[in-house]
Amino acid sequence: MVPSLLLFGSLVGVAVAPPPQRVQAEHQAAQGRQGPNAGAGQAGSPNPNDHAGQKPMYEFTYSKYLEEVVKILESDPKFSEKLRGMPEADIKAGKIADHIDDLDSHVFDRLTKAKLEELERLREQIQKQIQEEGGAHNVKMPEHLDTTNWEKFGREDLRKLIIRTVQDMEAIDKQRQKEFKEYEMRKKAEEDHKLAQMNEEERKKAIHEAEEAKKRHNEHEKLKHPGSRDQLEEVWEETDHMDKDSFDPRTFFALHDLNGDGYWNADELEALFQKELEKIYNETDPDDDPRERMEEMYRMREHVTKQMDKNNDRLISLEEFLQDTEAQTPNKDPGWKDLGDQQVYTDEELQEFEREYAKQQGN
Repeated sequence: MVPSLLLFGSLVGVAVAPPPQRVQAEHQAAQGRQGPNAGAGQAGSPNPNDHAGQKPMYEFTYSKYLEEVVKILESDPKFSEKLRGMPEADIKAGKIADHIDDLDSHVFDRLTKAKLEELERLREQIQKQIQEEGGAHNVKMPEHLDTTNWEKFGREDLRKLIIRTVQDMEAIDKQRQKEFKEYEMRKKAEEDHKLAQMNEEERKKAIHEAEEAKKRHNEHEKLKHPGSRDQLEEVWEETDHMDKDSFDPRTFFALHDLNGDGYWNADELEALFQKELEKIYNETDPDDDPRERMEEMYRMREHVTKQMDKNNDRLISLEEFLQDTEAQTPNKDPGWKDLGDQQVYTDEELQEFEREYAKQQGN
């Protein structure tokens, strides 16, 4: 079994650089058509193949500190050995911190140096905040390190760092879903506002064009259920260029464990869904919304994680993959309802949003 520290390392993996498919999706969203279906204004036209300046999936103010702590811990072979077989759920709870007392003194020195640098960053940040706000009334104590011990790195620092990171990742996911819902409601509000400004003939024409665009978007090949045997075999055959009849789960898992750590992380899962996404979204088609493509990719990843991830560590191990009945059993594929078939907001939520939107427009 690979060291359980890889779970902690995975927290850094999603906070450093985005995978190519997300860079491309974000680039398409930035280049999306202007008007009711466009997102916020774009700044420049970055090369989608260039990761420089691209935001990672999860980004925290303390990401640099998190990355440094994991790198230091992973460099100590004795510490890694102690973690073999440790349940991932215990790591998420911060229990990994109970194993740091036996670290060599030079490793503690490096961890303490990293902590002191983070404390200095926080001191400068707080000082700037106090100057800008004219006081310390809004200053919050950091929760990702132990502020009761300012002189050295201890087990409480590691426990707090892990727990805070997991909580922040979950909060970012919820915020993303909230912002997407607001994005969809704004699209609808802007569309309704434009229709209200038209005469009857213009309105009929605009409604007809919108219905035709929706019809064209929905005219696509039936989607396979993410994580089903059929969907994975399609990737095996069309992406991996392997014989469909010779599908081997262990080989398939290894082919898509791109960093070779024995787990599928969020980036590696999302790479599995690109064939399905291409069936619905075409970057050159003005009827297709790039931001909706990104959200669809996230939905697929979250669905498969919920389906396969039995210990809730946000990673799929080989064992979890082999034990998943949907992935291993060649049953009839149930298909997948894309965002076009979903109502991401309630009628009441839309009505409230449109009331606020009308006020903003001076109506």
